[in-house]
Amino acid sequence: MAHVARLPLVRVAALVAALSLMAACAPATLGDRSNPYRPGVDGAASVRPGSAVFVQIDVARDVFGLTADDLAMRLTPWGTNLSRATVTPLFELRDVVAPDGWDVELDRVVAYLSGNRPTADVEVTLRVDVPGGARLGGQRLRATLADERGNRHAIEFVVQVGP
Repeated sequence: MAHVARLPLVRVAALVAALSLMAACAPATLGDRSNPYRPGVDGAASVRPGSAVFVQIDVARDVFGLTADDLAMRLTPWGTNLSRATVTPLFELRDVVAPDGWDVELDRVVAYLSGNRPTADVEVTLRVDVPGGARLGGQRLRATLADERGNRHAIEFVVQVGP
């Protein structure tokens, strides 16, 4: 009799484990740090007043011209024939144009270098903090990403503020 009673508990435990595994594999909410909004690829970034959204911008490899020599001390393998380097300290965000009370900051900059290309692709992630009293609707933000050598790249995107 005890053996029969344990069988349903085993099934329940297996179901809970399967659901937990599925939840862990589910994508994060669009616009958070692990799944940033990508202008031009995703729909509009949607955020509530009083919260934050992460925005990822891809920059053409020729804009900053980062080479293997520039990244040598930072590179780590990242899949077949690709290396990755976090290079946030080499960059800064300038000339930010955003609505009053909004805070836009550089979260991280990552360079991806392929073995068959001389320069790296650059992926920029920004954190945008939206104040509690933000106006609803689309808000256009602009900034300039600058590297330590004086290279610059204009960034522009829209954040949709909703209830």
